[in-house]
Amino acid sequence: MDERKESKLTVGRIAQELGVSKTTVSRALSGKGRISAETRERVNEFVNSSGYEAGSPASPLERRFTNNLALVIPSHFVRLDLPFLRKCMGGVCRMAAQRGYDVLMCFADDQNADQLRRQLAAHKIDGVILSRTLTEDSCLDLVRQYGVPFVGIGRIQDPQALQVDNDQVGATRELTRLLLQMGLRRIVFLSGRMNYTVNVDRLAGYRLALEEYGVAEDRELIFTGVETEEGRVDALESALERSPECLLCCDDSLTFSILKDLRSRGVSVPGQLRLASLYDSEILLDVFPAVTAVQFDAETLGATACRMLLDSMAGREVVPRQIQGYQVIMRESTK
Repeated sequence: MDERKESKLTVGRIAQELGVSKTTVSRALSGKGRISAETRERVNEFVNSSGYEAGSPASPLERRFTNNLALVIPSHFVRLDLPFLRKCMGGVCRMAAQRGYDVLMCFADDQNADQLRRQLAAHKIDGVILSRTLTEDSCLDLVRQYGVPFVGIGRIQDPQALQVDNDQVGATRELTRLLLQMGLRRIVFLSGRMNYTVNVDRLAGYRLALEEYGVAEDRELIFTGVETEEGRVDALESALERSPECLLCCDDSLTFSILKDLRSRGVSVPGQLRLASLYDSEILLDVFPAVTAVQFDAETLGATACRMLLDSMAGREVVPRQIQGYQVIMRESTK
């Protein structure tokens, strides 16, 4: 029996033997992606000479490599318009298409990751992109359990795990510093749940700015877990009772809703109270007054995550944690 057939034939071994990347081998076997006819023929000849048929359903190569990636997105995305996530998805899909991969949507939440589990168990995907990262993440546990390559959009506590993030700490710190430079001291911090690492990092940036300016942290000005309309109304009422000078909201949707709530209460922005957002999007494009906000490039973030994953799968060396920049735009809401 041929020794090559007797040992396990893998994409990595074929790539090494032929001096090409794993991605090239995977494209040749699946028939997807842009490679030359000559390279495709070389790969198929090698596989056939090893005793395997590249197109056979029984081939372990064919079963294992699908040229599909799973993009895990929050289940509530089907109910909400989230510009950040939508742009991230666009970047992921664009990069995946350039590399000859398809993207499968996979919905998950804190309590239910069954769809991802089914995709992993059925070997439908070659890699996973987590569109949000949690302090305790069942999706992260799953991909590690199945040994599937993955990348997180956001911070993952393991520094060696592939991850790409915006500089949330730096952006929040800078915006808070600018507000402090204006003489504001009673700055309310409003965010969603703290099991999202993005909110943890934003709160860290807020605290760093206060410490830098020698402003004692007032925990009564920090409101977290603001996820529902009822929770938002309660948080705003409590915040207004504490005579704030500025409301610093963690995302565009929360900022938009808070601005409407203030208007309905007859609170003038910026006359009586300043308002700022830690994410800028088209949701805030036409509001009045124009809202001071942090701009991130969400599409590039998604594309970078996808490229990191595919480069790693192809055997290229990848810096595990990559951080993207930001821009703070000061507008009328804080004047």
